[in-house]
Amino acid sequence: MNLPLVLLIQMAGVTQLLIALANFFAPAKFGYRENLGKVSPIIRQVFLVHAAYIVFVLVAFGLISLVYPRDLCSPAGLGKFLCGFMAFFWSLRVGLQFFYYDLAIKRQNPWGTFCFGFAFLYLAAVFTAATFLAK
Repeated sequence: MNLPLVLLIQMAGVTQLLIALANFFAPAKFGYRENLGKVSPIIRQVFLVHAAYIVFVLVAFGLISLVYPRDLCSPAGLGKFLCGFMAFFWSLRVGLQFFYYDLAIKRQNPWGTFCFGFAFLYLAAVFTAATFLAK
């Protein structure tokens, strides 16, 4: 068993739970009430349901990483698949963070941009390493 990788995955679990927690501050930070008041009810409902589901997925990823890090480090099928999926998930999120979001918003929030960008890069790196280095 690769103990350093187990610890990195557990730290990734904490990171994912912190990202999930940060989503509870997003409505106030980004003015969900005001902005979603301008769209049709179905768009508002779909947005809110998707936001809630993303939080549930992040909590699940975080708990899986905290509780089952050895399974994720295993070369067995399910651990390798989950690590590969999370590597893809977080790598895609890195790209969105740096190349999709509005530059003006990122300039207004440099600390948040840095922290979230670093967290997403860390998660992508850990799960990519776990996918290919599991023994």
